[in-house]
Amino acid sequence: MPRVKPSRSTTRTTMPATSRAAPSRTASSRAAPSRAAAPRGARASAAAAREDAPVAGAAPRRPLTAIAYDDIKGRILSLELRPGQFLNEATLCELTGLGRMPVHQAIHRLQAEGLIEVIPRKGLVVRSDSLNDVLELLEARMAIEPNAAALAAERIGKDRIGELRALLARSRGLIARNQRAAYRVLDRAFHVAIVEGAGNRILAATMRPLHDRSDLIWGLRVMPDEALGITQREHEAVLGAIVARDARAARDAMHAHLTSLYKRVLAGSLHASSTHSAAPLRGRPTSASEDRP
Repeated sequence: MPRVKPSRSTTRTTMPATSRAAPSRTASSRAAPSRAAAPRGARASAAAAREDAPVAGAAPRRPLTAIAYDDIKGRILSLELRPGQFLNEATLCELTGLGRMPVHQAIHRLQAEGLIEVIPRKGLVVRSDSLNDVLELLEARMAIEPNAAALAAERIGKDRIGELRALLARSRGLIARNQRAAYRVLDRAFHVAIVEGAGNRILAATMRPLHDRSDLIWGLRVMPDEALGITQREHEAVLGAIVARDARAARDAMHAHLTSLYKRVLAGSLHASSTHSAAPLRGRPTSASEDRP
């Protein structure tokens, strides 16, 4: 019986298919180790990325310069760093726990605001406001803040009024105990709440540095012992006009309050000057109870 020869077409179609399929399996087997090894580096990169990336819902990290600025400024306004005290960058770096660059930039900002004076080849000094500095500061507030109170009488919301009432209730309880340091915090919050109640962001931004500088007045030993009671009564009058939605009365009450403070600072300074024959505004309190409004 004659043998049938295999068809060339069959050989060409079958054999090459088999030979082409083999390398693909070989390539797959060679690629496997690279895929197995890849996760090691990928896991490390992913972990680093997760560490650097902000956590969902978390507040963004604040710049170190802003942290240094707030820290140093807070120490100045709270009189932890006293007026006239000499400093240097190394000391401030140690106090804040931050490096030289953010502290250096914060110093320039505080210098621009008049809180720190840079003395070439000597270092830094916390500025001591002169009598004229304090009076000019109060004059600036008298020119702006009464109008903010008038706007607040027209625009302030019920929640903000509730906040103001709560602040005055708390400050009222501090008068008898003569807790001046605690009263200072509430005084600042009261004035800020009124300005914010005016509903004008530019006005609020304008008043912020004036309120910041006003905190230094509390470190002056020139006010009478009844100063807290006077301030409380004046605050009550301002709030009463705001609650009544009387813009003119609110403006007049705030102007009267700041004018009263102006006169008390001036009178106390002149009395201290005649008594001690010294620069009256440069004395530093020795305890929190000596802070003055």
